[in-house]
Amino acid sequence: MGGWSHISEDRFLEVRAAAEVARRNCEDHDPITQQHSVRVAHWSALLATRLTGFGASRIRRLEITAMLHDYGKTFVDPRVLNKQGPLDDWEWQEMRRHPELGIEHLPVPLEYVEPEGIRWHHKHYNGGGYPPGEVRGIDLSLEARIIACADVFDALTSRRPYRVDHPAFSPKEALEIMRGMAGTQLDPGLVSLFESVWQGESSRVGGEAGARTLQVMSVLGVELQRARDLLRKIIGPHDPNLPLAGRTDGESVLRDLVQRLERTSLGRESAVNVARHVLRMPLAETFAPGSFAMVRGREGTPVGHHLEVRLLLHRPPKDVSYLRVVVYRGALWVCISERTDRGVEVRLSR
Repeated sequence: MGGWSHISEDRFLEVRAAAEVARRNCEDHDPITQQHSVRVAHWSALLATRLTGFGASRIRRLEITAMLHDYGKTFVDPRVLNKQGPLDDWEWQEMRRHPELGIEHLPVPLEYVEPEGIRWHHKHYNGGGYPPGEVRGIDLSLEARIIACADVFDALTSRRPYRVDHPAFSPKEALEIMRGMAGTQLDPGLVSLFESVWQGESSRVGGEAGARTLQVMSVLGVELQRARDLLRKIIGPHDPNLPLAGRTDGESVLRDLVQRLERTSLGRESAVNVARHVLRMPLAETFAPGSFAMVRGREGTPVGHHLEVRLLLHRPPKDVSYLRVVVYRGALWVCISERTDRGVEVRLSR
């Protein structure tokens, strides 16, 4: 890890974009975990910021590691991944191969990943769990112990088909379960710290931060902040409310910002919408009048701690990828598309 901090910003963004592609491929293979790795990376980075001496370069490496922690599932039989109900012994053996498979097939250069964070993220603090190996406690890499906490919390607060009687737990229920795991499955110090991080996030979003809230925060909020950070690199210090004040090269700045965003985790349409929002440029509506039927929430229905609108498109759009950032009624929304027997339904969240 020692020499990693000198790697250029542009190179980091290239590698992160490659990790994002790999994550999406993995989630296409295992649809029930959509955005799980994004949320695990988000919680892991937040937790790491509370640790003394965990510097910016190591946090970036952790972010990519956490994003790829389940990448090995790409190479596991999808019938095992998508089984409704509990797994049998053979299926569990197959599932437990994914940490080692993820390391064997790393989609990014090794210097950008902490492989032990992937290998041991299912290894218990007391030495249980998997894969086999005589490693426990502080001999487990710190990255693995951080990712384990984030992974357990998001898995508990997300819907899972194998939990027939209780598909998803509330954040407070999940934290209570994690307290019971402290010292056995999870690092007890990190469990306490995670609860503090969760309380801070809940205060920030005005409610209990969980999988549904982070679904929106980790995409829209993080991408907007990323765009603002990139804009500072392009034009230097500026008034965020009037970023182009006194400048005549607005279109050039827009093109540069869009190109940089495309190299991270956004497609072109989403990158244009985010860039124009940050630059305070007019936004073009994504859905033309008459191109959709209202399912629910014209102005936005409260769901959890965000607003949601549901539309049924009369014609399938060219891009029905899982995640997009679109413009609806003059504001940015995360767009999640789903094919139904009626057509393509989109859920807009913000």
